[in-house]
Amino acid sequence: MIVVVVIAIIAMFAYPAYMDYVRKGRRADAQSHLLAAQIAQERYRAYNNDYGTVGELASAGLGITTSDNFYNYTIPVATSSAYEVRATAKAGTDQVNDTPCTVLTLNQSNDFGTDASCWKR
Repeated sequence: MIVVVVIAIIAMFAYPAYMDYVRKGRRADAQSHLLAAQIAQERYRAYNNDYGTVGELASAGLGITTSDNFYNYTIPVATSSAYEVRATAKAGTDQVNDTPCTVLTLNQSNDFGTDASCWKR
């Protein structure tokens, strides 16, 4: 019985730490998708003199990820001089518990949005 109690106590502390590492790993995946979208934006601008929307990037053969199991990816801003790519944690997934990093952004100036601490360097 003592062994069961000791294992339960260890699990009580280990599981939350494990889930935190899992969320950080998923966040890193989302960041790599945003960086890929940034490269696609620059490639698109090299030929079109402006930044593209998701549809424009896809039609140019620069297919970017618009969704995965944990994040939705959008381009809410795309003008001739600026863009922003955004990853938003999907509701109903554990990734919404990754506060304050449920929304990750990246723009043409490498500005990481309101919480740059979510982007570890």
